[in-house]
Amino acid sequence: MILRPSFGWLLSTALLVVASPSSAQTPSRFAVGAGYTYTRTNLLPGCRCVSMNGGNAEAQFALSPRWSLLGSADVVHRGGLTPEGYALTQATYTGGVRWFANSTAAALRPFAEVSGGGAHASGTLAPANSGVGGSNNSYAFSAGGGLEAPLGQHLLFLPLEAHYLRTGFANTAANAQNDLRIEVGLLFRF
Repeated sequence: MILRPSFGWLLSTALLVVASPSSAQTPSRFAVGAGYTYTRTNLLPGCRCVSMNGGNAEAQFALSPRWSLLGSADVVHRGGLTPEGYALTQATYTGGVRWFANSTAAALRPFAEVSGGGAHASGTLAPANSGVGGSNNSYAFSAGGGLEAPLGQHLLFLPLEAHYLRTGFANTAANAQNDLRIEVGLLFRF
C-alpha cells in the first residue's frame, strides 16, 4: 500500500514546524487579523459621494524590525442609496509594503504603507449593472498610514489606519475614484 500525503497532512506538518519550541518563546514575524472599514467613495456618477461600511482581513510578514510585506482585502457595502433601494458593494484586494517609524520595542509604532491590486464593484449600482457601462473590475492603489500598539506578546491593536484609495471604475464623470478609507483592527502574531 502506498501512502500519499494529503493537503491536511502537509498543513499539519507545516504548523508543527512553525510552532516549534524555539518559536514559542518569541512571536513569529507573521501576523493575521481583521477589523472594521469605513470608506467615503465617489463611485457613483458625478460627485455623489457616499459612505460605506464593512470589514477587512490583513496579513503581515516582517522582513526586518522596520519593514513588512502586507496583504489585505476589504469589503464595504451601502444599501438604500435610491428610493428604489439600490445597493453598492465594493471589494478591494491589495498587496504592498509597510514601513515603521520606530523599532518593535516601542509601545506605539507609527507606520506608512503603499499597496496595489484590484477592486470589484457589485450590486445594482455597479458600473455594468447600472447602465453606466464599463467593467465591474478595476485597479486599486492605496497609500496611507496608521498606528500599531502591541497588546501583549501575540496581539497587535491597530487603533487607526487612514488611506487614500484610488480606483478606476466607469461612472460617466472622471471614471476615477479618490476615496478615503479608515480602518480599525486587531492582528494576531503566531
